[in-house]
Amino acid sequence: MRKRNQYTTPLILYRVRKSLKFALLIALLMIYLIPIYGMFSLAFKPRAEIYSGLFELTRITLENFEEAYRYGAYSAITNSIIVTVGGVSIALILAVLASYAFSRFAIKGKNILMFYILSTRMMPPITLIIPIFIMFFNIGLKGTYLGLILVYAMMSIPLSIWMIKSFIDDIPKDIDQAALVDGHSTMFILFKIIIPMVIPGIAASAAFAAIMLWNEFLFALLLSGVDTKPTSVLLSSIRGERGFNWGRVAAIEVVYILPIIVLVFWLQKYMLRGLTFGTVRR
Repeated sequence: MRKRNQYTTPLILYRVRKSLKFALLIALLMIYLIPIYGMFSLAFKPRAEIYSGLFELTRITLENFEEAYRYGAYSAITNSIIVTVGGVSIALILAVLASYAFSRFAIKGKNILMFYILSTRMMPPITLIIPIFIMFFNIGLKGTYLGLILVYAMMSIPLSIWMIKSFIDDIPKDIDQAALVDGHSTMFILFKIIIPMVIPGIAASAAFAAIMLWNEFLFALLLSGVDTKPTSVLLSSIRGERGFNWGRVAAIEVVYILPIIVLVFWLQKYMLRGLTFGTVRR
């Protein structure tokens, strides 16, 4: 009997801990999913039933999406896609070149430069917006796609360099040396050998940069124009004659989050590797 209890007690404790972990996981999942369900519920509700119950959906309608279209929401989402894709693309091109240089070449003060690059993201954006606004206004970039794309690229470069460099650091330098012995140039090694091997790092950097830029508000508010206004700015100014039309707001948000959700699901395996790559050295 004593031997039986010796094995039964740890088994019971294991099952209790497993049940508690499962219950905690379900609770956390519900905390994240309930607001999303509420948003989708409001988006498909008739305006007369908005306040009848957050989770009750008796009749489905698309009138909120039609109002969002008339309000210019889809043009704003297109603007968000343009500036986000443009900013991420420029940032990745420059980050790959810089990461390879920092990883492979003997640069004087490399560690100081790497810290300086990262430190540019440490200062509050509000400290930069005034000089950038004045500069862009004087050179004619205020209210243009190019202005926002350049600012977004500047915001994305530091983290992208650090992430991509960690991937390149884990590629043995012997590969580069062997390619040099075979007569290949540095650019050939970078584009034909290194980049294909660090695609997960580039994809992870692109995903994290896109998430950050997709939700950016301050620079978008002050540097965009009427025709280049992204969705984050549109949502801040959406107010009807009799207050907020929450159905229209929810409809815009539903369409607004879909591209980034698709991107995250598409690149989720790369994002996981981007978070954990380099933590275990061989």
